Amino acid sequence: MIERKIAVVLGLIILFLIISFVILNQAQKESIQEPAEQAKEEGSEISLEEKLLIEAWIKENDLNEYGDIKDTMYIGGTPLFNETTSQSIDRYEYILQGHSDRPWKK
Repeated sequence: MIERKIAVVLGLIILFLIISFVILNQAQKESIQEPAEQAKEEGSEISLEEKLLIEAWIKENDLNEYGDIKDTMYIGGTPLFNETTSQSIDRYEYILQGHSDRPWKK
């Protein structure tokens, strides 16, 4: 009888933890999406034409997918996610930040 009560309590604790994880995960996703949506509203969206120019420039200069030197290593595996702030950035926005002179247009 006691073992059954312990099993029920453990089951409820696990269920509570799962629900908490789902809620926190959803809140994190929403907090990441808001800055991205705000940036689009502010007109910082990059045109398809410029994206194609960036891709060609990356290939021509033998850079990695982020416009950096091919063997560049990133904490967390990507420069697009800041683990400290839990903020994400669009790949093209990241490339623009590092190359504000837009060398792919020259």
